[in-house]
Amino acid sequence: MSTQLVEPLDAAGAAAALGDANATGRSVIVRGAGTKLTPPASDVMISTTKMTAGVDHVAGDLVATLPAGISLETANDILRREKQWLPLDPPRSDRATIGGIVAANDSGPRRHRFGAPRDLIIGIEIALVDGRIAKAGGRVVKNVAGYDLSKLMCGSLGTLAVVTRATFKLSPLAPFSQTLVATGSDLRRLSTLALTLANAPPLSPTAIELQSPPHRLLVRFETTESAAAAQAKIAAGLCEQFGATTHVVSGQVEVDAWRAHEGRIFGMPGTVVKVAVLPTDVADLLAIVQRLTSAAGVECELSGRAALGIVLLRLGGDPAAHTTIVGELRREAGARNGSAVVVSAAGNDLFTTADRWGSVGDAEPLMRAVKARFDPHHILNAGLTPWD
Repeated sequence: MSTQLVEPLDAAGAAAALGDANATGRSVIVRGAGTKLTPPASDVMISTTKMTAGVDHVAGDLVATLPAGISLETANDILRREKQWLPLDPPRSDRATIGGIVAANDSGPRRHRFGAPRDLIIGIEIALVDGRIAKAGGRVVKNVAGYDLSKLMCGSLGTLAVVTRATFKLSPLAPFSQTLVATGSDLRRLSTLALTLANAPPLSPTAIELQSPPHRLLVRFETTESAAAAQAKIAAGLCEQFGATTHVVSGQVEVDAWRAHEGRIFGMPGTVVKVAVLPTDVADLLAIVQRLTSAAGVECELSGRAALGIVLLRLGGDPAAHTTIVGELRREAGARNGSAVVVSAAGNDLFTTADRWGSVGDAEPLMRAVKARFDPHHILNAGLTPWD
């Protein structure tokens, strides 16, 4: 049987499609632009890409409500008219939709300064499997009453409900940007340098990204031109103390540098793994990654928010070797109260031999209870929960 495609224009259409599928026992895929995980085939696909109408920008309050199907880039083009923006920069943001970004809690290098979607979201509208529409939060930034449905939907991967609209705190656009590129010979030392730069009181970078190979830090300053130059000079001095050489890029060269940084993980084939540990454990983790990939003869590209403890790995070469590496990384990260999640796999069988999530520990009973409350018949995005 072929999958039925449903493309609702609003929350009412999405709720009606969900209610019908739930009543007839049909499984449902929820999909935006397809830049995130793609769940297995289902009876019905609800595409949010036509839910693009109704951007509500309250510039005076630095708040905007955005429809689920609009891309982040398109939304920010609208918000920039008032010199504001939603400060998220996930991979493929030219296509990634607001609904998909919320569902994946997806972020990029600027998470260092601005946080992830769950840090910026203050309101949400969702379509439920029983055909109803639910709303929470609103346009008031300090809204703490009641159940925090907005944050619950962040990272739920469409397994609880369909996000139809979301309201966010915004930030003013910075008038200038420049990036300090620090190159070193020792990856562990650069990781320690990232923590030093993050905690140096005069500095307020919007991003501190580690990349390898070659071993580099990209430190971005977005403020006035004079303030950015002053901060870059201080940061360069700290880098020199760690034996790193530095240069500064801005304008189109800076744009190209950050585009290349994203492409090293998401622009090439391979298995992408997201590892999260305490920032103080990143140096040890990087040494383990180097040992594992070298022993297996596997190509490895690395990037991430070292000062936040988040590292992305792209494993190349034979997918059969990736399973062992992922398992070892999970053991090492788990011993440090961290995690290793497979974002995408080079081999179709990787998710079955080294599952996507790994152990979720004591959280599983609560996660199952929340799933049962929102989707009792498990029709939504089957295969994306840790127990599927």
